[in-house]
Amino acid sequence: METKSEIIQYINKTYGVRLSKANTSFSKINNRKSVWWTNVPLHKFNDTVHLLFKGAEEIIWIVLPIGFVTNLPEKFRIRKDKNAVDIEVWAEKDERYMIDVKSGGTRFNFKPYIRETIAR
Repeated sequence: METKSEIIQYINKTYGVRLSKANTSFSKINNRKSVWWTNVPLHKFNDTVHLLFKGAEEIIWIVLPIGFVTNLPEKFRIRKDKNAVDIEVWAEKDERYMIDVKSGGTRFNFKPYIRETIAR
């Protein structure tokens, strides 16, 4: 499973869901260990948002409910140039999945929103 399409196909078959390219954001690990980022257009939060983060050893599937950003506006940086939410997720010891909005260092624990961690 290397591409977004392959991962979506695997999840749909394994978990009996209906993800699509349109409702799923996808990011590969960057050059720092266990760090991912993505921009999610604001209009996508009118529906459930699925985030797929692919690392060398695992794929993390995060599901954010409708209106997620509206309910937690202080936690996220809105990129006016892209009309999108800037999300950064990384691994830490006990609180593995966090966000840093780069505007004051606010952190948010994504752990309750992780639907599945899939070993590669």
